[in-house]
Amino acid sequence: MTHKPHQYRPVDRRTFLKTAALGAAAISLPRVGPAEAADGPFSGKELRVLTWSDATGKAAVKNILKPFEERTGAKIIADLTGTTSDMIAKIKASAARPQYDVVILSGFGANALVEAGLLAKPDPSKIPNMAAVDDKYKTGADGYGVGYFLWSDGLLYNTKTYPTPPKTYGVLWDDANKGKIFVPSSTNLAAMELVIVATKLAGGDAFVDPEPGFKLLAELKDRVLTISTNPNQLADLFRSGSLNAGGPYSPLVLTKFINDPAYNLSGTYDLDEGFFVDLQYMVSPKGHPGDVEVVHALYDFALDPAVQGAMAEEVWYGPINGDTVLSNAAKNNPNIPSPDVIKNRTNVMDGAELARVRDDWITRYKSAIGG
Repeated sequence: MTHKPHQYRPVDRRTFLKTAALGAAAISLPRVGPAEAADGPFSGKELRVLTWSDATGKAAVKNILKPFEERTGAKIIADLTGTTSDMIAKIKASAARPQYDVVILSGFGANALVEAGLLAKPDPSKIPNMAAVDDKYKTGADGYGVGYFLWSDGLLYNTKTYPTPPKTYGVLWDDANKGKIFVPSSTNLAAMELVIVATKLAGGDAFVDPEPGFKLLAELKDRVLTISTNPNQLADLFRSGSLNAGGPYSPLVLTKFINDPAYNLSGTYDLDEGFFVDLQYMVSPKGHPGDVEVVHALYDFALDPAVQGAMAEEVWYGPINGDTVLSNAAKNNPNIPSPDVIKNRTNVMDGAELARVRDDWITRYKSAIGG
């Protein structure tokens, strides 16, 4: 997935359910069918939305934008593009005459647009579903971004080796897995996450004293089969039985392989040391042409508990609404972090702290493991 690469970001952090569930949501929009949409509360209004062209963007069109159209009568024009960098470029290029009303993008993209002075601040009082969102996920990008979903890094594992998901990253140090694990490369954000994990396992805090963590990481040097974040390579190694576990890494990158039982591959977030999240945002360009009330209604609809459940099930995003409705299939999928796991297991990266230690950690990680 090119829009949310596992790289360092210098600032803080990427079957539609039954209509009865949607009717109980906080968003107070009347239920209308396609034939009635022309008479909906936002009939005649139009929004242009920019987001990714991959599976996550297409899922947003299916589970958010189209149902919102049917519910409200508003016309939603979706413009899908390849990467968050493309979105930044489009918003900057149209700054003098904004074309888009809502942009769905990664944290680093939202922050880049804030730094360029190109975003309008949302009004949380007009987003009632935000009340069910944990404070740390409600807004970001200096208050210009509305939290959307979580991009998550957890542990990958071989389902033949572990019929039940492991509960700890400590399996990377298990003698039974010697020569059968992978770790991320040193310049990858996930390598910084692994430093934090190792220091936690050693009983410390990486931002206070990472030394115990690097000592523990050094023990992996002769246990690692590969230092990689290449999804095709990793999937093939799991399929051949060459890998038992590895990470931190996101199952979101490997959905097509995880869905194929031949790869014996799955992921988990329910880990004693926690998992790592990157909040994705909805933002509005300053001076956008669409009605601000419709924009806020769309924000609220995206945070509806049933809509969040539908998106989580389809693309394995971590839902941020604490009341998210998950189907039984989604509840039983370890690759979808449940609201309870998100509440109790997340590690939210501190961008300022990471900026302070990044260069030193990269050097020490290379020395300890390689890569």
